This record gives sequence, C-alpha cells and structure tokens, in this order.
Amino acid sequence: MIFSAIMLNGILFNSPKSTATASHILLDDKDAESRLMNMKKEIKGDYGKFQAIAREHSKCPSGKAAGGSLGAFKPGMMVPAFDKAIFGKENKVGEAIGPIQTNFGWHLIWIEERNLVE
Repeated sequence: MIFSAIMLNGILFNSPKSTATASHILLDDKDAESRLMNMKKEIKGDYGKFQAIAREHSKCPSGKAAGGSLGAFKPGMMVPAFDKAIFGKENKVGEAIGPIQTNFGWHLIWIEERNLVE
C-alpha cells in the first residue's frame, strides 16, 4: 500500500514545480520582428517602459489591459517556443527577451519572477 501511494504520487501527481511570472508584447504583422527589435532598444531594461509599450502596441488583450502581464504559470502552460524562452536558464529575469516567434506572432518577453526547480 505504501509503495502504491509513492508510485501514484510520483507518476500521476508529478506536476512541474517551476514557476514564472511574465509579461509580453505581441505583434503579428509582416514587420513585427524588426519593430520589436526597435522597441527592445527603446526599453533598455526599463520595465515601466516595457509596460507602456505593451499597452500601446501589443495585439494581445493582456497588453491593453495590464501592460502585457500574463500572470504566473508553470512549464507546459504556454506554447513551446514561449515556454523555452521563459524557463531557459540562459534568459535573465528583469530584461526584455526576444523577439521570439510563435504561432500567434512575434513576442518580446519580460520575465518578472522565475523559480526553477529541478
């Protein structure tokens, strides 16, 4: 019985423990990548500027409503390219990442917080 409970806990209830809180700017037009590169240069590590640009330019409803905020999430909750950018150790918290292409368009991403659990 104890062995079964451990196995069930280890297999069936083994959800990702890593978490992140992030924001993004989404563009989906033909020059989106180059426009986001220019926005990234303008942002220069300033989260307030990132949020203002998201409110003004993002095509995602989160951009207009909350400065691009996506809230908190775990690995696997976003599309693969977005997930990889958020949870990749090479990308730093507190700076603009991208542009990253997904099936929705091109994104600049700002990781606000990230807790990586192996």
